[in-house]
Amino acid sequence: MFTVNHVTLHGTDRPRLNDVSLTISNRRTAVIGYSGAGKTSFLNLLAGFETPDSGTIANPASNLPESASASTLRGPLGPAAGRVPLFWVPQNGGLWPHLSAEQHLHSVNKSKELADEILSSLDLNHRKAAFPDELSQGERSRLSLARALASNADVLLMDEPLSHVDPVRKPRYWDVVASLIERSSSSIVFSSHEPETVLRRSDSVICLHEGAVVFQGPTRELYDAPASAFLAEFLGPVNWFTAEEIQYFGIHVDRPSGMAIRPERLSVVGTDTGEVEYIKCLFEGSYSESLIRSVTSGTSRIIKHQRPAVPLQEGVRVSLVLR
Repeated sequence: MFTVNHVTLHGTDRPRLNDVSLTISNRRTAVIGYSGAGKTSFLNLLAGFETPDSGTIANPASNLPESASASTLRGPLGPAAGRVPLFWVPQNGGLWPHLSAEQHLHSVNKSKELADEILSSLDLNHRKAAFPDELSQGERSRLSLARALASNADVLLMDEPLSHVDPVRKPRYWDVVASLIERSSSSIVFSSHEPETVLRRSDSVICLHEGAVVFQGPTRELYDAPASAFLAEFLGPVNWFTAEEIQYFGIHVDRPSGMAIRPERLSVVGTDTGEVEYIKCLFEGSYSESLIRSVTSGTSRIIKHQRPAVPLQEGVRVSLVLR
């Protein structure tokens, strides 16, 4: 879908993107990184909204005939020749102030049935006559997404879609996205700050840090077997055990150089012969965070692990069990 060759984009203090080269070919690709990493700049370039200071980018619209127009490329939902090659959902929504919610969808697809379906699925049907300045920020985010879904584009580029939407309803809206892109055989490239969304909604991931690509590959690879603690943290809570800690805390694995262990894979079990002393619990939520100490070395550290069925008492001996 996209080929990026040695692309640099200048910034004020440092390049926003620095000599980036990669190819995006997976159907569901996430772009992640901390604030200021270059995610929006990268997606702007992919969409053609900005031009690189050096290097080249080929996107799905690169080979579009000059005579083609958006109106001639639109088609019904579903695989078809002559589809819009690319549709962009910018972070600010990019809505048109003079059009109502319903008119936004009709501007990219004349199907009233499809517009009604999408607006209803995203809880906007009762707001179809409203203009952007009459909508809440969350409603504007959903309308921008609805317009993109109605476009029937081959590729949807989305910069933190649904970022202003209530967390409780967000998974359901992502289910709507997943269902519609499956029906239309579309692909998505999206940015997100949410590890759970990236894990559930992407097949591959691009990690950006200070304008550089520090990882590109399968999402599960980054989650299960990251090469470093720094990379591991891109996808949420993790324990990184160095080679010494693997020895001190009695973890029996074949990765002597160090490894990442996610909280759901680590249990703390009370046992008289344990090599570790349980100091105290620091946090209880979807996982537990505890302070432990190696009996052999006296080394202490914090670990994130499965919540024990029975709360552990301070000072007891425990073993760390890898699931």
